[in-house]
Amino acid sequence: MSNAVESQKSADEKKGWKGLLIAFILSALFLIIFYLAIQNEPDYMPSKQQETNQTSFKNSPVMSQEALANAEQKNQAATTSHHMSDAEMKNMQHDETSEHHSH
Repeated sequence: MSNAVESQKSADEKKGWKGLLIAFILSALFLIIFYLAIQNEPDYMPSKQQETNQTSFKNSPVMSQEALANAEQKNQAATTSHHMSDAEMKNMQHDETSEHHSH
């Protein structure tokens, strides 16, 4: 009977070593995949988006001189049409303050 018990123990030890070896291999494989996943940042990460925005800004076409002149004229026309006189500004401020005091 002692022979059967010893053979059973050696078979259990072999199963234990095989299980340990398989667990080690699977753990190493998981860690390698995890490391590779960390090294490659996806496009939706903020740092990747900043890099994309910077490169797209560098590659974007510059406005022509004619387009710049047109934009400047439009800007000047818009600012001159929105100017108010000092009296209008004072009345406007007075109206706003009186509304705030009534609350």
